[in-house]
Amino acid sequence: MRPDTRIATILHTSPLTGMSMDIAEIAQAIRAVTPECIIIVDGIQHAPHGFLAVDDYGVDAYVISPYKAYCRFNNGYAWLSGRLSVVDHDRLSGKPADAWELGSRDPSALVGVSMMIDYLDYLDWLGAHFTDESSRRARLLAAGQAMQAHERALVNRLLHGGTGLPGLCDYPGLHLIGPADAPQREGVVSFAVEGIEAKHIVAELGDRGIRVHARTDDVFSGNILRPLGLKAVTRISMAHYNSPEEIDACLAALAEILPRP
Repeated sequence: MRPDTRIATILHTSPLTGMSMDIAEIAQAIRAVTPECIIIVDGIQHAPHGFLAVDDYGVDAYVISPYKAYCRFNNGYAWLSGRLSVVDHDRLSGKPADAWELGSRDPSALVGVSMMIDYLDYLDWLGAHFTDESSRRARLLAAGQAMQAHERALVNRLLHGGTGLPGLCDYPGLHLIGPADAPQREGVVSFAVEGIEAKHIVAELGDRGIRVHARTDDVFSGNILRPLGLKAVTRISMAHYNSPEEIDACLAALAEILPRP
C-alpha cells in the first residue's frame, strides 16, 4: 500500500484455496497507510459458509451474489458505507445522491433471498436448532456458527480420511493448495496430482455421480496457480448440507482413480 492508494479490493474467501481472510485486520492495516482509501470486499465465496458482520470490518463496500448462498442466479447485492454511497455514479435523474438502482427490482429474486433468511424459512429456521435466543440476529449467528463447525468436520474428513478410506493427504504426488490443517479454510479443497490432469479427475468423478470442477490458469485462478507452476487443479466444494457419507463416497471414488497411497 502507498499513501496515494485510493481503492483496495479484498477477497474475503478465495474460491480456489478456500482460505478466509481477516477483513478487519487487513482494513486496519490499509487505513494505517492510507486513511482515505476506499476498501471493497468480495464476499461471494464467504457468504454461504458462515455469517457476515459488515459493521465490524471497517470497509466501504461488501458484495455478495446469492447464487452461492442457496438462491437464484443473476442477482447480486452490496452493502455500502455512507461515504461510498454518495460518490458520483450513474443514477436516474431526480433520484437521491445515494440511489444506485437503475430500474425495477426483480420480485422473484427478492422472494428467494427472503425465503432463505426469514423466520420459519431457511437460515433463521436452521439457527433455531442451535440457540434458544429469540432475536433473528442471534438465530442467524447460531446458524453460521453451526455451518462452519459442520463444514470443518467435512473438510477434515476429506483431507485425512474416514471409515478406513484414505484422505487426500495420504496420496503420494498429490499437491494440496494451502496448508492441510489451516483453520481459515472454508468448504473448498483444491489439489493437483502429479501425472494426472485435473480434467481427467473431474470427468472420472462425474462418471461416478460426483460433481467437482477444474480450475485452470485463467483470469480467475491464474494469479494463484501461475506462481505454483500449475496449469489446473481439481476443486472439491462442500456446504453445510453435505454429509459425511457424501465425503466418504467421494473418497471411495478417488481411491479408484488416484495411485494407491
